[in-house]
Amino acid sequence: AVDARHDGHVPAVTARDAACDGAFVFAVATTGIYCRPSCGARRPTRANVRFFADGEEARAAGYRACRRCTPDAELADAARRAAWIASAC
Repeated sequence: AVDARHDGHVPAVTARDAACDGAFVFAVATTGIYCRPSCGARRPTRANVRFFADGEEARAAGYRACRRCTPDAELADAARRAAWIASAC
């Protein structure tokens, strides 16, 4: 069943809206992969899409990160930057 609570995310995924990157990730049930909204991969059938708040939630549901858009890379970079700043202070 399609979850109507996330219908607002569908236009962002369809338009590959980079402004929504970091706000949520979407996963495709048939491939077992989750992506950023801006991922350049082929758009999935809506019935196969699930939305999650972040990659951690998607991984907990059994999905793996997309190798094309690397949805967790931005978070890893931010964590590294925060650790570097904390060590400098």
